[in-house]
Amino acid sequence: MDYKAMLTVFRTMIIFLVGILPAIAAAETKLQKVEGDTFILDLRYGTDDNFLKKNVYQSFGLEQCWVQPDLFAALQKLAPKLREQNLKLVFWDCYRPLAVQEAMWKLVPNARYVANPKSGSNHNRGVAIDVTLADAQGSYLVMPTAFDDFSAKAAPDFRCTTDDAEKCKNRDRLIELMKAVGLTPINSEWWHFQLPRAGKYPIVKTLDAPLP
Repeated sequence: MDYKAMLTVFRTMIIFLVGILPAIAAAETKLQKVEGDTFILDLRYGTDDNFLKKNVYQSFGLEQCWVQPDLFAALQKLAPKLREQNLKLVFWDCYRPLAVQEAMWKLVPNARYVANPKSGSNHNRGVAIDVTLADAQGSYLVMPTAFDDFSAKAAPDFRCTTDDAEKCKNRDRLIELMKAVGLTPINSEWWHFQLPRAGKYPIVKTLDAPLP
C-alpha cells in the first residue's frame, strides 16, 4: 500500500471514529445519583407516608435519588447556594421507573393525582424533583402545606395569612433558590421543580437504561 492509500485509509478511520464516539458516549450515559452533605433523602413513595398509603418503591429496589445529567448539573450549582444560607434540600421524589408509575396508576387511576403511565410523568423522564428545605441541622422548614396536598394552598402563588407568613416566606425562598439554577415550578405544587422544556426528554423506563 503506497503512502497516499495509507493516508486515505487513515482519514477514513478518523472520520468514522469522530462519527461514532458521540453515540458511544451517549449510550453509556445514565441517570446520576444525587448525594452530598447539602442533600437529605426522604423518598415518600418508599414509605407508607404518602397519599397512596403504600410503599411503591420497595418492590423495585428504588432507594436513591436519580436524575438526568442536566438536572444533576443544576443541583451541583445549587449546593454552594444552600451552604451559604445554612440550608439543606430535602428530596421527596426524584426519578420513577415507568413500572412504578404503572403501580401508582393501578392504586389511583385518576390523572388529577397520578400521571397516566401511557403519557408518563416528568419524574419518569428523570427531569423532575419534589423537594423542600431544611435547616443546617436537618429540621424541616415550615411550608404552606405538607407534601402531596391537593388543596389550593399547594399552589406556589398562594397567599398566606399574616399568621402563616413564615410558611410562604420559606416557600418563596425555595422557589428563588431553584429558579436561580434554572429549574421551574409548576402552578399546582410548590414542591415540584423540573428542567425547562421537560417534555423534550424521553421517558426512561428502567434505572439501568442508557439515555438516548
